[in-house]
Amino acid sequence: MSRETVFIPAPATEQVLEWDDMISGLRAAYAVQHQSHTSYRAVARGNKTWLRGLVSCPPASPFMGTKVFGVARERKVSYLVSLFDQETSELVALVDALHITALRTAATSAVAVDAMVKQGALNVGILGSGAEAQEHLSAISRVRPIKTVQVFSPTTARREAFATRFTEELKVDCKAVATSREAVEGVDLLIAAARSHNETPIFSGDWLRPGQMVVSIGATLPEQHEIDPRTIEVCDLIVCDMVHEVIEETGDFIDAKKAGVAFEHKMATLNDLIMGKLADRLAAAKIPMYKSVGAAIQDITVAEIAYQRAIERKLAVPLPMALVPRQV
Repeated sequence: MSRETVFIPAPATEQVLEWDDMISGLRAAYAVQHQSHTSYRAVARGNKTWLRGLVSCPPASPFMGTKVFGVARERKVSYLVSLFDQETSELVALVDALHITALRTAATSAVAVDAMVKQGALNVGILGSGAEAQEHLSAISRVRPIKTVQVFSPTTARREAFATRFTEELKVDCKAVATSREAVEGVDLLIAAARSHNETPIFSGDWLRPGQMVVSIGATLPEQHEIDPRTIEVCDLIVCDMVHEVIEETGDFIDAKKAGVAFEHKMATLNDLIMGKLADRLAAAKIPMYKSVGAAIQDITVAEIAYQRAIERKLAVPLPMALVPRQV
């Protein structure tokens, strides 16, 4: 008997998704060899528009699926994840991934931080105060105690609102600082989640010191920039969710290559990290980095959790449709 196709609306995903579920689910997904199960992204560009597609068949999941999102001329974006049953090819669910994108990015970063950063409470620096920055601090607080936070973003009111929110939520000293350098100084973990408006790097690698870790998630396309070539030069282990895309398709690494910075020998996959293949390299690293461009396995894993929880809580919307699988 065919399974009913359902729609999971964005408010339902926001209601049912919890950090511990997402982090443990993603950790399990990356603990299985999957590089051949997740394709490179495809990007189509139009007249002031672009559309990106990602595809994955996660080996640890009953589902395979796609994630598609498009930026329109009105500077609006919509996100859609489709989930197909790996056994029957039935279309099980369409999921509004408006919230999933930021949540899966932050939860995956938390998986990386948990594997790469020393045990104990962390002093955290944040560059950015938007949704990605907020979700990252929330997610990372689930894998490490937070001691202090110093946040910088260009708009005074926004960074102060960020500091007020997390002082109350995490019960820690979270302060807004006036410059990006102040956010970097003296922290154990630096989260860069604020691609600059004029597409110039938002901090200098010269400010980094041994013992710090960098998480960079803000620049994912050739025209986008967040970190400078010096940061890529001083970081001696660079773990990525999609190594090829980081090297070939992000403005930061394209610029570093043009500047003569050699970095290919420092690159490694998050999959290998979680599978325990990087222990020696991680132990020797003085300034490690986790660089993310996003991957379909993250979207499918989190969308699967959203689907399961929405079904349990009767928040899924039945659709008057079904695809008809054909024998091949």
